[in-house]
Order: sequence, then C-alpha cells, then structure tokens
Amino acid sequence: MTKPDLRPCLQVIKPYQPGKPVEEVERELGLTNVIKMASNENPLGPSSLAVKAMQRHAGKMHFYPDGNCFYLKKALAEKLKISPESLVFGNGSDEILSFLSLAYVHSEEETLMVAPSFSEYIFASQLMGGVPRRIPLVGDNFDYDLEAVLNEVNEKTRIVFICSPNNPTGTIVLKKQLDHFVNSLPEKVLLVLDHAYLEYATDPNHPSGLDYIEKGYPVIALRTFSKIYGLAGLRIGYGITTPEIAGDLNRVREPFNVNAMAQAAALAALEDDEHLENSRRIVNEGRRQINEGLAEMGLKPVPDQANFFFADIKTDSRKAFQALLEKGVIVRTGDIFDLPTYIRVTYGTAEQNERFLLALKDVLAEVR
Repeated sequence: MTKPDLRPCLQVIKPYQPGKPVEEVERELGLTNVIKMASNENPLGPSSLAVKAMQRHAGKMHFYPDGNCFYLKKALAEKLKISPESLVFGNGSDEILSFLSLAYVHSEEETLMVAPSFSEYIFASQLMGGVPRRIPLVGDNFDYDLEAVLNEVNEKTRIVFICSPNNPTGTIVLKKQLDHFVNSLPEKVLLVLDHAYLEYATDPNHPSGLDYIEKGYPVIALRTFSKIYGLAGLRIGYGITTPEIAGDLNRVREPFNVNAMAQAAALAALEDDEHLENSRRIVNEGRRQINEGLAEMGLKPVPDQANFFFADIKTDSRKAFQALLEKGVIVRTGDIFDLPTYIRVTYGTAEQNERFLLALKDVLAEVR
C-alpha cells in the first residue's frame, strides 16, 4: 500500500511523551511498590465525594453525556461568579488547546510561548500549520521576561501562551507584569493563561485571568480538575473567557467530548473544600521536606508555586532517571525541555518524598 502524503504540519508534530505508568515500570523491571512522582498528580487521590458520585452514576453509562455540561457549568459559574456562557469544557484542558488552534490559527500564522514550558502549546500551534516561536525564560530561577515576548509580537501573531505557575519550572508571572503585557498586546492577539496549577499558588502577586476577562480583553484562562482535584484519569478541564470566544470554541468542539462520569465527579469535587485544603497542605509540607533534603545534597530547586519542583542535579538526568527507576521511583527528565541536567518531581506524601530523597542521594553517588 502506498503511504499517503502527510500535510506539512503533520511532518513536524512530535507526539506527546507522557510519564511512565506505574504498571509499566513494575511489569518491565519486575518491581512492586513503585511510586510515580513524574506527572504532577495528586498523591491524595480524588475527593471521596467525587468517588461516591462516580459510583452513583456507574449504572448510567449506556447514555450519552450532556454535551453542554449543564449542571457542572451552572455550579462552576456560580462558584466563580461568572456567566455560564463564559465557560467551555474539554477532555482535559489540553483539548481546549486544540480548539484554539482549530478556531484561530491558520497556516504560517504564529504563536508565542516561553521556554521551557508545556510542550502541548507547540502541538496546538502546529496542528493547523501554525508556527510556534519560543522566548527563553531568564536567570537561574527561570523568570518571565514579558517585554521580550512583546518584542516578538508581529502581524502574524495570533496567540500568546503564558503558563503560570509554569510547567516545568513552577515559576509564576507577576500581576504587575501581566497588567502591562495585556494592555500592550494588539487586540487581534489572544492571550492564553494556562492556570492548571493555579490552586497551589500562594503568592498574593499572582494574577487571575478573571480580572482581564471581566473587562472584555481577548483572554482565556485554562483550568483543570486533573491536578488539585485529583481527577486526572477522567480528563476534564475548562476555559474561562468572553462569551464570544467561548462561542467560537464551542463551534469546533466535538459533541459529547466530556464523559458523564467526569462531569459527575467534577461537580461533586467542587463541594469538597476540605480535600482542596488537604491537597494544598501536603504540597506545602512536601516543599519544606524536599528543600531541606536537597540542601543536604548541595542542590537547590527553582522556587516554585506549584505541586512539583524543578532542580539541576548537576548530572545526566537520563542516567539518573534510569537509576531512580530501578529503585522504584519515577520522575521526569529535563532533556525533554532541553535542560539535560534537570529533573522535575511531583511533591508526594511524606513517605514518598523521603523515599525519593534517599534514592536520589544513592543515585547521585553512583552516577556523578
């Protein structure tokens, strides 16, 4: 059979490389009790209210889901004090990135993003033949330089992606910086604020996309139930934007894109404030534990506002990754972000953090 010619954009798209699943590592290496600290998942799991909601809905899975997410949209709009018409839901907030490309990016048009940052911005940019352009973060703490980003905006620019807290660095953009940036962007440029880790940020200077959306700026803030809500396996995220932009994105959205179980779990999870507070607490405690442990090894992670840390371990992260894997600890290597001596690690329970620190200490003694 003759292979069909691929569109030029498909020839440059690189498939996403997820973190290794626990089951795969246990199967391949013959290990048990493997811990995964690679994908920024909530170590506490989902809310018990969400689990009970899924159990109640399990017998209804022969019905198609509500394509409009009516009850979830209503509850979320009330919680955020916004219009329901300002919300769009996706099979994870990743899917909304695809909506943005389908709706707004044409061949040879450009998108801007910082580097390192979430790789799916590149995928979304290239999906319709767009051209992603990356502007480096600056300094040892990977700070945002929004003036540098502004300097790259031109007549071809359609979307700017800002991830805050940023994946993989955990760093944030400050409200004063972003206020100036939003006011300086041309009206034809859409600003995407990826707030997947927003609920973990404690810095009072961290901005909220709602401030700009309420004033009618062309901004969409992406949030997710995958991280602090612990529903990563259900794939549900949402965007908050102007009703006009939400309308555009719903035009290109597939019908029934958010499954019924995810909607039921997310609706219940919104009511569990105790689970959110416990999730924040375990991250704050884990950050202190990890920082102290790394300091004893002469390492200093990038200051973060997320549920993970990014650190230069001064050696080949691929070798360290493999050695940690053999000790039953899964982390994320920095080479995928063009930083081959860095690792990104999710804060876990106190026991998981301690196990990681002991394993890393042994590994660094072996590979350095």
